[in-house]
Amino acid sequence: MSFFDKFKAGVSDAGNKAKILVEVNRLKLQNNGKKSDIDEQLLEIGKVVFAATEAGQRPPEEESIQSYVAKIHQLNFEIEQNLLHIANLTDEKVCRGCGNSSALNAKFCAHCGRTFEVIQVQSEELRKEIPLLEETRDQEEPK
Repeated sequence: MSFFDKFKAGVSDAGNKAKILVEVNRLKLQNNGKKSDIDEQLLEIGKVVFAATEAGQRPPEEESIQSYVAKIHQLNFEIEQNLLHIANLTDEKVCRGCGNSSALNAKFCAHCGRTFEVIQVQSEELRKEIPLLEETRDQEEPK
């Protein structure tokens, strides 16, 4: 391999690493935005609880905070998906306990010592299908 071929391969490798770094930073920025959205949802829950307490209702009605809780669950799921995507891009795994990255072949988190879980995925044939909730609508016939 000549000098220029090695140089070209090095430049190509650096370009690929730069693309990965840009994607990782984009996902981390998205996660920070989602964490801010979670904080906003928690603030709204606090406002609802305060208003209910002022009105003499303890605890507040579950329906009044359910939409905020659902949004928080959705945002946490999206953050988790982004973390998995980051781990796939960087050949690292993220500790669910402390959030720090470790080498892909590590069995324990180097920061907190938590054991990494091995998750076995079942084949499509063995998975149970979870039925979706269907809306029941009263269909009116024209009179």
